[in-house]
Amino acid sequence: MSKLAVAVLLGGPSAEHDVSVLTGLQALEALDPAKYQAFPVYIDLQGQWWVGPTDQNPLRDRRNYLPDEATKRRLTRVHWPVGSARRQGRWWLQTVATPWLGQPQRFAVDAVLPALHGTWGEDGTLQGALAAEGVPVAGSGVGGMALTIHKHHTAVVAASLGIPTVPTVLVRRGECLEAAAAVARLGEFPLFVKPNFLGSSIGVHKVADATALEAALADVLRLDVAALVQPCIESLVEYNVAVRRLANGRVVTSAIERPARQGDSYDFKTKYLSGGGPGKTGEKLGGAKAAALRGIIDATRALNPSELQSGAGATLAQQLRQHAMALFAALDLTGTPRLDFMVNEATGAWYFNEINPTPGSFAFFLWEAAEAEAQTGLTGLLDAMLDEARQRLRSQYRPTDPAMLGGQIFPKRG
Repeated sequence: MSKLAVAVLLGGPSAEHDVSVLTGLQALEALDPAKYQAFPVYIDLQGQWWVGPTDQNPLRDRRNYLPDEATKRRLTRVHWPVGSARRQGRWWLQTVATPWLGQPQRFAVDAVLPALHGTWGEDGTLQGALAAEGVPVAGSGVGGMALTIHKHHTAVVAASLGIPTVPTVLVRRGECLEAAAAVARLGEFPLFVKPNFLGSSIGVHKVADATALEAALADVLRLDVAALVQPCIESLVEYNVAVRRLANGRVVTSAIERPARQGDSYDFKTKYLSGGGPGKTGEKLGGAKAAALRGIIDATRALNPSELQSGAGATLAQQLRQHAMALFAALDLTGTPRLDFMVNEATGAWYFNEINPTPGSFAFFLWEAAEAEAQTGLTGLLDAMLDEARQRLRSQYRPTDPAMLGGQIFPKRG
């Protein structure tokens, strides 16, 4: 049996470019070489796609990011030719042709694993281009991605399911929000201001007065087209849980994590630039290479925290899992999305926060600590995601003849 050619997309033109590189490099190390011929496809900050040579590929080495001009001379620029990517039962990336290069070079693809975070990679844009060719793509599809990237819309869906959500004011770029109006709707300062479409805790501000609110909105709306203003939850504790569907159709949840935080929120620095101690890398990804891939899974966190193991804590854990699975089903998600909740430790009140459809490292450390049949390492998780993508394609995407459905207008010729 021939190996499946898997294109691992990493990078991307978003503020989460660097985090995506880390996730992609981890995936490349973990994919089973007996089953897959995996290769990196680097998407730079300008949206250009690059592949490297088969031997000594610089895109597999973290030290080459971001690629400088010397490194790019060792790479080949490619594109996904929508409308002609599928030929002879496979899909193909091809070089960006210029008149003096002759026929473009082609690279076979049997499935795509997007290790992309943030806008463009997680908003349905990429998934739409790939869906136009019918290629198997791991993770959620166009609809699920488009909804979950929009934090405010996701919260509206959650509220419709009876899931508690944080009161929110949505401010779009070009709109003006007066501090008095925000305070009147949300209570009193302090308030939190954060981007609506970005992730990785980028651009999150805690503001204590009207002047700070105005400055925070200006900053967020430089990064994003919309901002969310929310009340500050005192005594905040965050709990996250991932969800996926097994091959037998059963929906399962991962271990619950309590992320570490410094101050009032779990910021980018705490997530990706802290940690590094022993015992935090999870599944081994290749000895010395694992040490080079510090970042996402080095963040300090408690898995299956003790306060959720009995009494009211166990009841809360069960509620979080049930609501996470309800949102997973309602939004038709696939892959391994992570759902985040916030708890007021003093009062016990809890709220749905947001969904990360492609979490850093695919949240594999949560599945390593899961129970029973849900438990798996990164290699098994990626294998299941790729199998799911191929099965989903077989079951949902089929050519339709309009004549069979009574929709024919024009006569067939030839």
